Amino acid sequence: MAEYRFLSYRFDCQTHTLKQGKQPLELRPKAAKVLCYLLQNANTVVTKQEIIEAVWGHTQVQDHRLFQLISELRKLAPEQDMIRTFPNQGYCWQIKTTVISSSSSRSLVTMAASVTLILGAVTTAYLGNLNPPAATSAMLPALSAYHKAIVAFEQQDYDHAQQWLTFSLQENPDSVEAQLLMAETLLQLDETAQAQHYASQVVQQSPVNSYYFSQAADVLSRLYASQARFTEALDFAIQGQQAIDEQAICSAVVMQQRIADLILAQPAPLHSPTLQNTRVQLLTTPDTHSKQATLCKQLTQPGPTSMRLCPASHEVQIAREKLA
Repeated sequence: MAEYRFLSYRFDCQTHTLKQGKQPLELRPKAAKVLCYLLQNANTVVTKQEIIEAVWGHTQVQDHRLFQLISELRKLAPEQDMIRTFPNQGYCWQIKTTVISSSSSRSLVTMAASVTLILGAVTTAYLGNLNPPAATSAMLPALSAYHKAIVAFEQQDYDHAQQWLTFSLQENPDSVEAQLLMAETLLQLDETAQAQHYASQVVQQSPVNSYYFSQAADVLSRLYASQARFTEALDFAIQGQQAIDEQAICSAVVMQQRIADLILAQPAPLHSPTLQNTRVQLLTTPDTHSKQATLCKQLTQPGPTSMRLCPASHEVQIAREKLA
């Protein structure tokens, strides 16, 4: 891919590296993709759907997410009209832009990369004969990336969380924890089809840890509820609650409230096969003076990653009685 120069900036579409002079600038992955697409189609009006398809790979994305990225790019030069909006048509990159020819420098980079790979292969083979690596050595970068994804998720930087989780799963495709966090991240990004894919992968695994199943079922329940598919949402909420071990009292309480809230949200009775054929096991809340209860309360306080457990209202208590 080409490298572009505009105003005082240089942008490499291959590495998504943006520099002002020699100073690298931070740019979110999705914003970098939008910038690359606009530069590749400079002086041409491109529709919102064309940009969304190029950046997200599908069109099931809310317009406001693209607006945020366009606004972020405009902040690079607020005094310049870099990106012009054409009402009911789309956007146009209209500032003077130069495509930088860098075939010679890229040849040097390619040569250096080849030498590095050869030396790396020789070194790896030599060290491998001296001390064969452990089978789990590939987990190191995967776990490191997973940790970075957690930090990004806590900061509500879901684009970077998705980026690190993608890397983590490339290194360790069998990580159920990374799959679950990826499903949750994609749900926060309104990328419901991909979120459903990752959560369903966990649910369909055999065998699967009961708590992992419960977490995946909870993601699917909230996903279906956001689409007003309340019968399916309730089915997964109940399956998730049933899978929780007895010692996971805090999680059980959260799932019970999800089920009760789903029932209360409906003007008409829900016809859920799971609800009709199964008696939901209700657990009491943990001792309010126990350490587990204290930590549970901290987790369920309002926040970006909290379970958002609210004190049960009278209506919720009635709904829970309906389940018993």
